[in-house]
Amino acid sequence: MQLNSILSLLAATSLAAAQCNKIQIFTAVGHGETYPGVQRSITTAVCKGVSSCGVANIQYPSIKTGNNYNGCKAIEEGIAYGRTAITEYAAKCPEAKIVVTGWSMGASVVGDLLAGGGGPGKGAMAGCMQATTPPMDPTTAPGNRIVAVALYGSPRHTANQKFNAGTGSGTDGVMAREPGNLAALQAWGDRLQDYCARGDVACNAGNDSGAHSSYFSNSYASVPANWIRSKLGV
Repeated sequence: MQLNSILSLLAATSLAAAQCNKIQIFTAVGHGETYPGVQRSITTAVCKGVSSCGVANIQYPSIKTGNNYNGCKAIEEGIAYGRTAITEYAAKCPEAKIVVTGWSMGASVVGDLLAGGGGPGKGAMAGCMQATTPPMDPTTAPGNRIVAVALYGSPRHTANQKFNAGTGSGTDGVMAREPGNLAALQAWGDRLQDYCARGDVACNAGNDSGAHSSYFSNSYASVPANWIRSKLGV
């Protein structure tokens, strides 16, 4: 096992030993971001007025370092870390309600964690090959402990799904899901929102970089925040 993978698993184990919260949010930041990143505007709104609400980072190499950076391997590391962290937290904190969110590349991490990932990279990730990983079952632990999943600007966005939201819902992203992975993601449809704005460079295969970060603006952040709170019953 590579050193980075070992460190990720150790970090996840440490996270699982942390204090239990009534609500625990796991977030995967976007490419080029450091935690907590732009999703902080939404997680802060979700936790507002909740006495026991925590936020934790799904760690993966989100920042390109050197010419040997491999986006597919980075996503694989995020999937492994997220699976371990969520599994251990759910086991330690049986009363906690778990929320999982991701933006941009982090949305690929979260989506592939739930639906399974794998295959050749496309768009900005062209040239790499992501290893196949299994989906998470939403009906058994730890999947049945996850009450809400929000994806923002996901390259894996697939058009016309019942869980899609936003003005770009009807267009595929740059790495739209294959049928097998899409079917696995559809199993999460009762607790999933896949937000995509028209023109988003990742989820809508557009050319509007502003659209790609529009989900966290003062005028829009309340939309996903209120949806997550509704799933939490707060």
